[in-house]
Amino acid sequence: MDALYQQTADRLAKADADGQRSALQELEILAREDPAQRRPIADTVCRYLREPADSAEPTGSGSAETDDESAAAREQAVALLAALARQHPEVADSSADIPCDTDCEHCLDLELDGAVLPDVDFSGCRLGDVGFTDTHFRGISVFTGARFAKVATFQRSVFEADASFAGARFSQTVDFGRARFRADADFSRVRFQDIAWFGRGETSVWEDDEEFWEVMENRRPVAWDELNEDDPNWPMAELMGDYQTWEEGGDGARFNHRVSFADAEFAAEAWFWKARFGDAVSFQRCSFGGRVHLIQPAVDLTGARLTADARAKGQEWPEGQDWPFGWITESGLEGDGGALVVHDDSLTPYRRQLADTDPDVRLSGLHILGELGDAEPALRERITETVCAYLRTPLPFDVTTSVFELSPSQFAELRTRHAAQRLLTDRTRPALGRTFWEDTTLQLSGATLIDFDASDCRLADGDFTGTQFYGKTSFAGAVFGDKPSFFGPQISFALPGGGSGRAAFHGPVDFSGLAARKSGIVRCRFHTDSAVRAAGTDQDLIRVLLGARIDTDPAKVTVEFQQALGAENPHVEYGVVPGPADAPWEARTGLKVTGTDVLLTEVAGRLDGADAFPELSPEQWAAATGIIRALLEALEAR
Repeated sequence: MDALYQQTADRLAKADADGQRSALQELEILAREDPAQRRPIADTVCRYLREPADSAEPTGSGSAETDDESAAAREQAVALLAALARQHPEVADSSADIPCDTDCEHCLDLELDGAVLPDVDFSGCRLGDVGFTDTHFRGISVFTGARFAKVATFQRSVFEADASFAGARFSQTVDFGRARFRADADFSRVRFQDIAWFGRGETSVWEDDEEFWEVMENRRPVAWDELNEDDPNWPMAELMGDYQTWEEGGDGARFNHRVSFADAEFAAEAWFWKARFGDAVSFQRCSFGGRVHLIQPAVDLTGARLTADARAKGQEWPEGQDWPFGWITESGLEGDGGALVVHDDSLTPYRRQLADTDPDVRLSGLHILGELGDAEPALRERITETVCAYLRTPLPFDVTTSVFELSPSQFAELRTRHAAQRLLTDRTRPALGRTFWEDTTLQLSGATLIDFDASDCRLADGDFTGTQFYGKTSFAGAVFGDKPSFFGPQISFALPGGGSGRAAFHGPVDFSGLAARKSGIVRCRFHTDSAVRAAGTDQDLIRVLLGARIDTDPAKVTVEFQQALGAENPHVEYGVVPGPADAPWEARTGLKVTGTDVLLTEVAGRLDGADAFPELSPEQWAAATGIIRALLEALEAR
């Protein structure tokens, strides 16, 4: 039997589409005849599905008939996996609500990281460890009533069509970090017995963990091609510090359409930090038994409750529960010591207007929020978080569409977003006769901002990681943090350490006076380089040096170069270096070490050691080599 299995497995890996379908049929028969072969057969089918398929990403080669045959074979392979996962000998009815132990030997492990899958139906399946990291679900995905006995990982997975996990049971951690749901998603009646992870997070990893780094180097996430966003590196994680921390992207799960968690049970953390909801989301009648982070203005928590155990453990969390603005817990209503999640009547006249589907109602809600914050300083932080969460909501239409082609509702949505932006910037820009909101932090990672004007604003912190700026943008004269920070700049435009999660500017931008080169500005993408007024961008460095070739004032060029660099550097200047005595016409103009006739290009040609230029001090040598590195980095593709 083992020999027959091996022959069939080899044929599945090497045959054409017809041969693969035949091999899959034989594997199914083998699994029925010999249950001991069930696990190795599942592993074989998973390996087959992880291989690239012509039908998954058409290249124009091959016939449509061949593509259809290949797609049919993959559909058959998925169906075989589901059938194997339902063959649980100790549970006659796979949909029965009988939990499996975490060490259940009959629950099927699935490793489908990076696979491209057609329609999948794993309803009623009994699963162990499952890996769907970077998996592309191109069709409808059904996990209704599935039981997950071990860890379930869906990091950076993409669901193109409707996805249903209704009634599923997760015995251990489930991770949907950076997952994208491009259609409706249903998590109603799901039981999360451990952490339900839909947010952003980070993991400590040692540099010598070779297996981990090898896996990460081979990851190929689905391209980040969401509407109005253009960062292909945004879904991948980022190295931090001295190669000891792996940060999972800069955002949480993204839901483009409706999503329901109605009647779900969260026994542990319900983690939605930096998740994004593009439509209404229901948490009606949910039960929360752990830490909750759910700052989303469109969330409906009607009938939800916090368990007595969660209330008791809440004393250990200094942050408390993070409910959406407008919701609080009310004790004394539950006989078991729990609490109901109810509307916060103390915020009247605000009644969750930002959750309304009508843009005009949301606009009135913004006016109410602004007035509440002006009158109640204690509410300003929560109001700011709410407005930022609203601005991070994915837009369902192209923001570059001509104003004359927008529908009335789309035009109203843009008007409301402008009002939300002004609420944040007008109250953080000091002015006579206007209330100033002190120590404000803007959490706008992944947001789509239009004509965003933060000029002269005074803010404690700003997170613009992966933010998309359309129209005119200004940070001229803005100040972030009035004190030096141990953690570096208090404004960020990209994830630390690399080129991932960088912001993009689709129109003119002014950074004048913002000394924040280490904030990630150097890695931002500027679609209109000539319209960038900045301090510390690659575009500025290149433009200044290119323009210097026709500028006759070296002193002026030196000043502009220092401004573009974003830092004072007295050891480098722009000027003329005379030619040798026998060829004075070979004078050259460019960046040189201050007070000398040593061009940085000459230093670059002799980087074998500082002793090549004994006339340079250690400070001058360090400055010259540092500038060379900055220039080379500025020319790299980001």
